[in-house]
Amino acid sequence: MNTTLVDLTMPFSEETVTVPGHPPPRLELRRTLERDGLRSTHLSTMLHCGTHIDAPYHRIADGATIDQIPLDRFRRPARKVDLTDRARPGTAITLADLRHGGFDPDGCAGTILVLATGWADRNWRSPRLYAENPYLSEQAAVVLAQARPSALALDFSVDAGPPWPMHEILLGADVLLIENLLGLPALPAEGFTIIAFPLRLVGENGSPARVVAELPVTQT
Repeated sequence: MNTTLVDLTMPFSEETVTVPGHPPPRLELRRTLERDGLRSTHLSTMLHCGTHIDAPYHRIADGATIDQIPLDRFRRPARKVDLTDRARPGTAITLADLRHGGFDPDGCAGTILVLATGWADRNWRSPRLYAENPYLSEQAAVVLAQARPSALALDFSVDAGPPWPMHEILLGADVLLIENLLGLPALPAEGFTIIAFPLRLVGENGSPARVVAELPVTQT
């Protein structure tokens, strides 16, 4: 089968919007072509900035670190829940909203479940990204955790803010969080694969990632 790759990754720069209280990323050119014969840049960033993956260790004391998670969990068949007409700024996404968007817990186990609102597409360059985001209700988070997907792929934060209880519910159930994605509303409901490989950071709670959707190409 012929396939095509669609980049879902948020562009990363010193302008990337961060979680309130987190320092912005810094990219400092340390070696130049003219002086040193090569270009080399020093990068300083929070791991949970831009498109990234949360490992259970992010919130769970004895949870798996990002380097302990089997590689196959970062490449899985995916299903999309379309929340574009239900998600509202600063408002909880309910279980009824998930069901309206096509969520069915049967068959979710082991997949990457995509929750598409379009929020990050509209706000990835704005402080609104975290200040006014839609988020999951507790009931919705619990039911998603019980469905046992390998990961949730999202374009909004699952929490309204500290102390981030929905992160704890999902990561406590070993559901990885692939956050800050773009282009999710354009994906099909099913029949595609999400590929989201993190850096192999030893003992860490998360990692930046390049995330793509692998879509079949229909032959004509």
